[in-house]
Amino acid sequence: MKKSTLVRFVLQAGIAVSTAAFALTASAADPLKISLANWADTQAVTYTAKYVLETKLNQPVTLIVADLGIQFQGVARGDVDLMLGAWLPVTHAAYYARFKDEMDDLGVIYTGAKIGWAVPDYVPESEVASIADLNKPEVKTKLNSTIQGIEPGAGEMVASEKALKEYDLAGYNLIRASEAGMLTAISRAYPAKNWIVATVWSPHWLWQKYKMRYLKDPKGVLGGDEQIRGFGSKQFATKYPRAYTFIKHYKLTLAEVEQIELDGNASNDWNAAAKKFVDAHPEKLKEWLQQ
Repeated sequence: MKKSTLVRFVLQAGIAVSTAAFALTASAADPLKISLANWADTQAVTYTAKYVLETKLNQPVTLIVADLGIQFQGVARGDVDLMLGAWLPVTHAAYYARFKDEMDDLGVIYTGAKIGWAVPDYVPESEVASIADLNKPEVKTKLNSTIQGIEPGAGEMVASEKALKEYDLAGYNLIRASEAGMLTAISRAYPAKNWIVATVWSPHWLWQKYKMRYLKDPKGVLGGDEQIRGFGSKQFATKYPRAYTFIKHYKLTLAEVEQIELDGNASNDWNAAAKKFVDAHPEKLKEWLQQ
């Protein structure tokens, strides 16, 4: 091979390698797509992660609001890069079983979460202490044979449908609404001390605003303590390595999630609530961003 030909070959090879490297870097700068459900706990966790990604890692983020089933499917298919609100082992078990082999488990974000049915504290515990007590005729009348629910696709609603059967709550109507609809129903009942039972969960800012209690679930239909886990697409770690490392270290406590929720709900500005929390916890940020 002539020297000039060799030089030309080396230059062409170098250009090809540089182009490939540039293409990889460029793809890493693409917006990271995170799915989001309009529930306070998921908003608190997701917006806080978004704030860190955008302001500390210079990683653009696009939030995609979708129903839970579509979120799992989107991550499994690679249409979405990340979801940060999977409740396991019970609440989202059906979705997890279907899509687990097509997703990357990024670990536990926080523990101690739970779902359940709750009533305001002004409803006497002597009359309504457990789900089974809803079968009492006088209780059923005061509740207008109604259980206030949320979105039909939510894991809690699937579990609640099962609870209706397991506790033989014939004649009860499980209202399908939204988180906002459930909260509105509680806010209307509370001042007049009207009886209401609603599908709720922890963490949630409503526990900071209203005095309520979970009904006992002796059959365990609604499950116990849950772990909230993050899941990424199979391409996530390779395409967004710095974001992947951050999410693997991203941990919160139940109380911290509720504090972010409370601020986000009060201000109606989840970005501001996320910033407030991160700015107030530099030691936690340092843990999240460790390499």
